[in-house]
Amino acid sequence: MSAVMSSLKPLVAAALLACVGVASANITIYTSASAFNAALATLGAVTGTDSFDDLTAGANLGSGPLSRAAGSLGYSAAVGPTSDIFYGAGNGTDNWLSTNNATDTVTFSGFAPGVFAAGANVFGSDVAGNFLRRGAITLAAADGNSTATRTVRFATTSTFIGFISDSALTSVSLTSTQGRNSTVWPTMNNLTLATPIPEPETYALMLAGLVAVGLMARRRKAD
Repeated sequence: MSAVMSSLKPLVAAALLACVGVASANITIYTSASAFNAALATLGAVTGTDSFDDLTAGANLGSGPLSRAAGSLGYSAAVGPTSDIFYGAGNGTDNWLSTNNATDTVTFSGFAPGVFAAGANVFGSDVAGNFLRRGAITLAAADGNSTATRTVRFATTSTFIGFISDSALTSVSLTSTQGRNSTVWPTMNNLTLATPIPEPETYALMLAGLVAVGLMARRRKAD
């Protein structure tokens, strides 16, 4: 994992020079899903996406935090400070994660070990959970050493913000700024997380552990 992580810094620099994203300390911000995914593919990262399609559109989802997974990569989602209730937005076919209170912040944390990248479609929705092109949506990521923030005004359902860090992410937060004549709920779709592929040494340790467990089980059976 250390070798993969050490290769992130030159990648970040190259991405910046190519105008793919805007760097903030140890985190690079991507506003293109294709560029974000290409960077992860170059790194050979293990990725997973939470589409939120299992949520019920137009429904109160109850209190958080929610235990979720993007593929095989687990994470937790909490909302506050006014209310701890999530709301299901979308159209019933393509569902999204939103808040019950427009001014609340959704915080994603408790990521699976080694998650160093996160990206999603971010935009606003109305009181019924329908897409609303108003106000501004902000996504921020922290890795314990630095924080990167990106705000998009009049976001659409295809608006993308992603982050790649050279260390493990500790949190990602989603907020909205209200429109002049309307209330805007922060909404997310297709959250993608990524973690490095384990190095050969890691696989060797895992295999040795499995062999040891197998030998112990065999010895107990023999006794």
